Amino acid sequence: MIGRLRGELIQKLPNLALIECGGVGYAAAISLSTYGLLPEAGTTVVLHTELLVRENEIALLGFYSNQERELYRLLVKVDGVGPKLALAALGALSLEDLVRAIRSRDVKVLVRIPGVGKKTAEKMCFELSEKLGGLTGLDGLSAGPSSDPWEESLRSALTNLGFKEDLVLPVVAELRTLKPPLAEAIRQALKALQR
Repeated sequence: MIGRLRGELIQKLPNLALIECGGVGYAAAISLSTYGLLPEAGTTVVLHTELLVRENEIALLGFYSNQERELYRLLVKVDGVGPKLALAALGALSLEDLVRAIRSRDVKVLVRIPGVGKKTAEKMCFELSEKLGGLTGLDGLSAGPSSDPWEESLRSALTNLGFKEDLVLPVVAELRTLKPPLAEAIRQALKALQR
């Protein structure tokens, strides 16, 4: 699986970034938010990626920040929201505004996203808040490209142990305030997840 690309930005379009890594050009579909944050062509860039493998298609999606990718992963779990609609949502609103609209169940804001009707907006609010207990797992999301290495390591360790991300995110959010050493955090998280 391709999880990250670091290389020269050859071309950027509102829906696509072409990055050369080790002599290979990777075309990644991107949101308008990522497009707005990308530097000029010819510059070194890092994109967090998601590889989509379908029956008749293999596609690479690129995200400027890991937070954007995490929110994308949550959005596509909502019934009726596919990769294209999730990218449209990420491009139509900033991460903070999108999270705020979902948390506050603001359907009026969500229906302004191209392709999102009232029913889909209501499903986004209901399904995400149900999965994450009021979206507490998204507390750390911000539009900035930086992310907490401690949190990344804990989340990665738990998902690699086989726990689903929608279960892991609230546990990581709870431990974030105390931030125990990573080994201890994993032990505490495992206790919480096995309840």
